[in-house]
Amino acid sequence: MKKFIILIIVILAFFTIDHPLVKEPREKLLGEGIGFLSDASKVNRSPAANLAKNRISHELTLSSSEKEYVEKTFTTDDAVQLFNLRYCRERDLNLYFYAERLNKVCKIVSESLEQKRAK
Repeated sequence: MKKFIILIIVILAFFTIDHPLVKEPREKLLGEGIGFLSDASKVNRSPAANLAKNRISHELTLSSSEKEYVEKTFTTDDAVQLFNLRYCRERDLNLYFYAERLNKVCKIVSESLEQKRAK
């Protein structure tokens, strides 16, 4: 029991002391932990983003750079809405999808957003 209490005191001291010898390693450790958690959370996509990404990957033959672009772009529902606004409605230039392929992606994105709204 004494060892447990000492361990708790050491952990609390680690998180509360602002001495440079303690503060720098603590910030490094917390930064790595947050980085790991953010990488792990990328798997949990928003519903419309997940649906759009899966359908695009399934319906189109994508190059490795296009796959990477889709992974980065379709992470949240807000990102999907932004893509829809910029490239489908306002017709901005997209370096990865254009012409018929962009129309197909826009159709998939629109349907994904509609299914999200319907739920």
